[in-house]
Amino acid sequence: MAEVSQASLYRNVLKIYHEKFPDDPPNVLVSLGYNMKDWLSFLTSDRHMIGKIIGDSGAYSSAQGTSNITVEDVIFFFERYGKALNWYANFDSNFSKHGFEDNIANQLKMERAGLCPVPVIHNFFTREIEYYVASGKYDWLALGSSQSTNFDDFRFAVHKIKRLNPDIKIHWFGGSKYEWMIKVPVASCDTTSWARTGQFGKINFRNHQTGKSDLIYVGGRLRKFKKGEHHFVTYPWRKDVEDYLYQNFKFTYRDLLGYNDKINMQVVNTRFFVELEKRINQERIRRGIPLE
Repeated sequence: MAEVSQASLYRNVLKIYHEKFPDDPPNVLVSLGYNMKDWLSFLTSDRHMIGKIIGDSGAYSSAQGTSNITVEDVIFFFERYGKALNWYANFDSNFSKHGFEDNIANQLKMERAGLCPVPVIHNFFTREIEYYVASGKYDWLALGSSQSTNFDDFRFAVHKIKRLNPDIKIHWFGGSKYEWMIKVPVASCDTTSWARTGQFGKINFRNHQTGKSDLIYVGGRLRKFKKGEHHFVTYPWRKDVEDYLYQNFKFTYRDLLGYNDKINMQVVNTRFFVELEKRINQERIRRGIPLE
């Protein structure tokens, strides 16, 4: 089954979500780059609230200058906590298309320490993919490149891996587009949209009348919206949203405006991405795309 992981989920959001949906847990990606206080509890006291847990090395945070984590730090943490994760990624510290030498050096350093990190590929058009597949060592490969922002390039990388070894599973870092995930045999992906969307005062809503997903702004003043964005007050299917919120969360419009408003919106968005995973798998079955 293709999986959607929620990146760096907050513990308070997880606990509220679990109270409402105890039998339908989210998959979670935890990063060494941030929110560590929360994710350590995910591996222990809160483990029963979560499906799969995968580990990100924090390389993106390091590359963005928001973390000073090193490969030695990554080795230290994964030596202690790696066995509690379903899998974890290499410290791919160089995000450029010419970063292979730096990233393979970290990969091999982690392997010499007895770890089993998943390589992260940043250039789809050199011999990087061929190198990892030919080694015969890896059951998983991850796509972390900025080249993943173009669907044709993304699909090219997926098909190249599958052509060379159809048994290798693929993770897509930092993306969860429904329109992409239903077309290619990618085993998993991750998203931070559960948090970002809620922080900006929006909820994701699957409109069953139109068959589309809309972003609904819950905040105060009216403003211009992009295609697919709406204001809660003027949304043509407002009654459907209100019914969905109350039937599934016991939330009303006021719960998204007052105390705990952002947390409540993030709970709603967390549920959206749990349900997105199901929709992806249903559509892949219909299209005959392997679930992996």
